Amino acid sequence: MVKIEINTVEKPMKKQEEDILKWFCLELGLSSKDDEEGIETEILKKFIIAAYKNEGITSLKLKEMLNYPLARSTIIYHLNRLINAGLIVKKGRYYFLRGMIMSRTIEELEYDLDREFKRMIEAAELLDKIMSKKIKSKNL
Repeated sequence: MVKIEINTVEKPMKKQEEDILKWFCLELGLSSKDDEEGIETEILKKFIIAAYKNEGITSLKLKEMLNYPLARSTIIYHLNRLINAGLIVKKGRYYFLRGMIMSRTIEELEYDLDREFKRMIEAAELLDKIMSKKIKSKNL
């Protein structure tokens, strides 16, 4: 499924770790400006730290690591949101940051977007050829 929504993204104003993590979650639609809890921010931080240690995290371990009294099903819900955003991947029971570091994760997202746009361009070019033939042959 491809859902396209293009917004202008300004770099975060503040240069602190928490502000940059919140910015990523906000820009990727994982949180809102009114989001006080910032659970996705905390989860993302846990995965960045785990990536530096070359470790994965199970949903049960993540539940233990968080400062929130959440059901495991709620943890899995948030993990799925991060998977859908392209930031983490699941391998067996373990979840990992998609790239070994955050910048690599964003580069991989960029690669995915480029690939999908190339497919869309190919389909658009085919449509252009079909429409051009129809118009030239006056079958339209």
